[in-house]
Amino acid sequence: MTATRSSEPVFVSQIELARDLNLNDRRVRQLVDERVLPPARPEGHDLELSRQRYRLFSSGSEREWDLCFDEAEDIARIAGELDKRAFEDDAGLEDVKAASIAIQRSTVLMSFLTACKSKSDAERKMFWNIWDREEGQALSALLAHAMKLMGKTHLRTDDAELIEMVPPEERIAKKRPRPKKKRGRAKASTRRR
Repeated sequence: MTATRSSEPVFVSQIELARDLNLNDRRVRQLVDERVLPPARPEGHDLELSRQRYRLFSSGSEREWDLCFDEAEDIARIAGELDKRAFEDDAGLEDVKAASIAIQRSTVLMSFLTACKSKSDAERKMFWNIWDREEGQALSALLAHAMKLMGKTHLRTDDAELIEMVPPEERIAKKRPRPKKKRGRAKASTRRR
């Protein structure tokens, strides 16, 4: 696997992907749910990336897995650098977009490695929760920063709900009321009389 691709990706439907990988449609859905194959984009499934992931999953050598882990480290490092760059004073929306894409790409690759190399279902789910949480926090911060760069303070969801975007530096922690102390009840003696 290589970190860069020379040509534009080719997107195909799930049925076309299944035919190309010599699988049935149901198995493709299952592999996507198990995070072995990358999720479909609005344009469809990335054919070449799906081929690479499936081949590595089904018959990859130790050397190929080592290269994939090296690629994951490189992508995560680049994503971290782009994320820092997005929050610099002279950063623009293109920097935020580049960071967002890199973070999502890193998370998808880490999820793939977790799906294929975890020793148990519990370990897999634990790491997926970590990757999902980290990605969500990073993308939320980038969204808030993009809104700030555009001078917008509110975002309307698909359900027409209006959400106020408050940058982290402007958030004020709310004091929670302290719980009232309960008077302890006298414990009954456990000795028999």
